[in-house]
Amino acid sequence: MMQKPLRFAALCVLASLSLILALYAFSDKPNDRKNGFNRNQPQTAVLQHTLELVYPAYYIAGYTSEHIYLGNYSASLHLLSVDQHLKDPQSLTLKLPPGERYAWKQSRIMVNSAGVYMAEGATPALYSGKLDDLKMSRFLPQSCFFNMLQNVSPTSFISRSIHIDSLGNKQNILVKIKTDSPYITLRKNIIIKQVDGIFCTDGTLDYDQQTGRLVYLYHYRNEFITLDTNLNVIYTAHTLDTNTTAKIQVANIATGDSKFSAPPTYVNNSARIAGNRIYILSSLLADNENKQVRQQNDIIDIFSLDKGTYLHTLYIPLKGKERITDFMVKDNQLFALQDRTLNTYSIPMN
Repeated sequence: MMQKPLRFAALCVLASLSLILALYAFSDKPNDRKNGFNRNQPQTAVLQHTLELVYPAYYIAGYTSEHIYLGNYSASLHLLSVDQHLKDPQSLTLKLPPGERYAWKQSRIMVNSAGVYMAEGATPALYSGKLDDLKMSRFLPQSCFFNMLQNVSPTSFISRSIHIDSLGNKQNILVKIKTDSPYITLRKNIIIKQVDGIFCTDGTLDYDQQTGRLVYLYHYRNEFITLDTNLNVIYTAHTLDTNTTAKIQVANIATGDSKFSAPPTYVNNSARIAGNRIYILSSLLADNENKQVRQQNDIIDIFSLDKGTYLHTLYIPLKGKERITDFMVKDNQLFALQDRTLNTYSIPMN
């Protein structure tokens, strides 16, 4: 007779434990995988406008006082123009001289108030034109090969190029390219090698015309560099995470190239400068954030451009399942590309 009460008690204990485990599994708890840092004062952006794009593979080419311009990785001469409310989209086409040959898959368009530029670093080829007629002409014939380019004035660019030393070692470096002598100025000691010199130094470059400053952000370590347009380092600062060394493994292949031999730890996605602040799209979850935060938002950490100090964090609510592939900030608006969607968000300015 005693077996039934004991069996009932055991079932009650098991049911209670199952309930506790279920509640814990679905509870709002911090990240299980610790990344060694916390975020403070998170604020949430508010979705304002959405534009559905006909084609994928867009990137933000730049903006003027009235319009945002998108280039397309798959259509090198295509340019999409929209106003700041994402209304009145206009499909535009750059006009190159007949017979021009260039590596179109690698070309990128840059737009600012001074005009429009198209460049690719494999040939290399650079073209410049005006937004009112989009007629492009060859520009900067004294250029160099590059894998990244940033326009800083009508007469100068900053590139990331690969330098090969006397022993055949490759290293990403920053270069200033100008229309007058010296046409090319190499700066070899800004981007610092940790593993292979190429993958370990990969990152993004952005320029702010108002302050005249550049920021180079590493993808695989917690570091960014602020420079002037002569490539003088103003300071080096750190993002919130603790990855001081790039966690990558690189293997050489028979062709002489290199590739990742294991999935890398991706730390920072991209950086944009606006309003004396640096906006860094992060790839990591903080210890005091739960996984639901990452599932429902992209995370942007904001730093002071003056000193590189951390200010606060901005959550960008995801519209659908796609992550932000490119973004920019203009005044109190953040423009974000997510797959075939361009969204604008209102962001707090305090």
